[in-house]
Amino acid sequence: MIAISRSFAMTEYRALLRSPISMVFFFGLPAIMSAILGPSVTGLSDEAASGRATVGFAVMFAFMSVNYVGRAMFREYHNHTWRRTAIVDPPRWSYLLGKCFAVFTISLGQLCVFAVVAVALLDLRINTPSKILQMLVIFVLHAATGVAVGAAMFTLVRRAEAFFSLTYLVLIAFGALGGAIVATDELPGWSGAMGVATPHFWSMRALDELNSPAAGGSTWSTTLVSGAALLGIAVVLFGFAAWKLDYRILKHADD
Repeated sequence: MIAISRSFAMTEYRALLRSPISMVFFFGLPAIMSAILGPSVTGLSDEAASGRATVGFAVMFAFMSVNYVGRAMFREYHNHTWRRTAIVDPPRWSYLLGKCFAVFTISLGQLCVFAVVAVALLDLRINTPSKILQMLVIFVLHAATGVAVGAAMFTLVRRAEAFFSLTYLVLIAFGALGGAIVATDELPGWSGAMGVATPHFWSMRALDELNSPAAGGSTWSTTLVSGAALLGIAVVLFGFAAWKLDYRILKHADD
């Protein structure tokens, strides 16, 4: 099982290295957005607002992983290797984990890079060992939910063009509703309520608590609740994707 996942993961790493434009979407866009819009977009005004805005945009654009998981999956159809995969019929979980792992690591790396910048240069208050550890837990789970969303979406959409269009809707809607751009407390009531259903809400809830001036960093209560919600979302979506995935279904890589 591990060998199968490793084989697919190495293939995806090589594909990403051949197309470094993905780094622009993961790293360039959130950097540009946070630089242009700054802390004013968050609705906050304290000294850590710039750091919070930077991490918020990183949380939002980490979900470019949805798009790139789709590219990894549709690549089988673009390269006409899907029939071979269908004949071999690898275990669903192994296949999905291998296809998603490379994108997961890039998404996690992006979150970590922007957090380092926010702590070192923009006064983000997540700067004690306990807080940093809690932040890393949230980042790992947030990155996992991103690739899980992509895997689940792939099983429901047959055309690459439709899939990639939907990924941008997910990117913007989840980021906006989940409080990654504007803090949840500053959103209209209806959108804040809807945001609870997004992974971004739970990620930003934990990060905002850690960044709060009142947070001593000694309690894990909010992190554990948010982490449980993120883990539940990831497991349910991966489970759905593994159950729904059918190698025999013809899809169209006509993006």
